[in-house]
Amino acid sequence: MSDPRVIVCAGGGGVGKTTTSAALALALAARGHRTLIVTIDPARRLAGAMGVPITDVVTRVPMPSGGDRLWALMPDPRRSMRTFIDHLFADEPEAKARVLANKLYIGLADAAAGVHELVAMNLVARAATDGDFDVIVIDTAPSRHAIDFVTYPARLAALLGGRTVSWIAGLAQRASGEAPAPKGLLSWGTGRVEHLLARVTGPNLVRDTADLFGDLALVRERFVALTRRASELLLGERVAYALVAAPTAAARDDVLFLAARLEQLGRRPRAVVLNRADTHPAPWARALREGRAVGPAITEVLDALEQERLSRATAADGLSSELGRQLPWASIVRLPYVEASAPEAIVAALSTELDAHLAALLPDAG
Repeated sequence: MSDPRVIVCAGGGGVGKTTTSAALALALAARGHRTLIVTIDPARRLAGAMGVPITDVVTRVPMPSGGDRLWALMPDPRRSMRTFIDHLFADEPEAKARVLANKLYIGLADAAAGVHELVAMNLVARAATDGDFDVIVIDTAPSRHAIDFVTYPARLAALLGGRTVSWIAGLAQRASGEAPAPKGLLSWGTGRVEHLLARVTGPNLVRDTADLFGDLALVRERFVALTRRASELLLGERVAYALVAAPTAAARDDVLFLAARLEQLGRRPRAVVLNRADTHPAPWARALREGRAVGPAITEVLDALEQERLSRATAADGLSSELGRQLPWASIVRLPYVEASAPEAIVAALSTELDAHLAALLPDAG
C-alpha cells in the first residue's frame, strides 16, 4: 500500500478555504479516489460546510456524489490531546493515568500554542496508516502562520529522538530515588542545572516536567515513529500546497506571504484557488429584466447588482493576472460565485467546478 497523496489548503480568513477544501475532497471522491478530509481549524467549520456530523474519529461522509469514498476527521481542540494520549499509551495504562493527572500535561492540553495542530497531524498520520486512503485533504486554520504547523512533527521527532527525553526522564528517577545521581563532572553539571530549574520554575514544575517526560520515554519509539510519519506526509514528495484566496487586496497579500513562507521551507504552492472569481448574470435577474412588468425600482436594484458583479469580476481578473506574474509556477484555478443558502449545496456546486482542475491540484503520483 503506497502512501496517500496530500493536499494542504491554506489561506487567510473569509476566503472560503474550508468550503473549498470540502469541495475538493468531494470532487476527488466523485472521481473514485478514497479521500479523507481533515480540518485542523479550531473553529471547526467543516461540519457546517458538509452538513453532516463530523468528530475526532474518522467518519464516512454520506454525500451522494461522494460515492461512499469520502471520509472526514475533525479533531476537537478540547479532546484531541486525550484521543492522542489514549492511542499513544494503549499498552501502558498505568503511565497513561499518571500523564492524565500530570499538571504540566493538563496545562499543555489546555493552553499551549501549536499543541492542537501537532496532535491533529499525529492523528492524521495514524489515520493514514490505519486507513487505505488515496488522497488526504488538509484544511488549515485561517492564518498567515498556518503553514508553520508542517514543521512541528519533524522538530518534535528530533527532540524526542535525541537525548533530551532520557535526560529529563532521569530527573524523575533521581527525584524519587529510583536511580543514583551521576558522579564526577557530570554530577556537578546536572546538579547545577536541576538546581537552576527548581529556582526558576519551582520544584513542583520540575517534578511534573520530569514525570511527564519519564512517562513519554516509555512510548518514545511509538511517538517518534508517528511524528516522523506526519512529517513525511506534510513535507514529502507526495504533498501539494493549494493557497485559497478571494478577489481582495488582503487575500492577495496573504497568498504572497504564504507562498514566501513555503519557499523558505523548500516548497512552492502548486495552485492558487481564487473563489468568487467568475460570475455570470443570475438567471432570475435575466428573467426579471425580460419581464414586461418591471418597474423603475426593480430596474435600479438589478443595475446595482450587475455593477457589483462586474466590479467583482474586474477585481478577479486583475488578481489572476498579478498572481500569474508573481507565482508563474502555480496554476490559477478560478471558481464562480455560487448562490445557495445551504452550505452543502455550495460545496456540491464547487466540487463540480473543481472536477476540471483536479490534475492541477493533485500532487504527482510518483
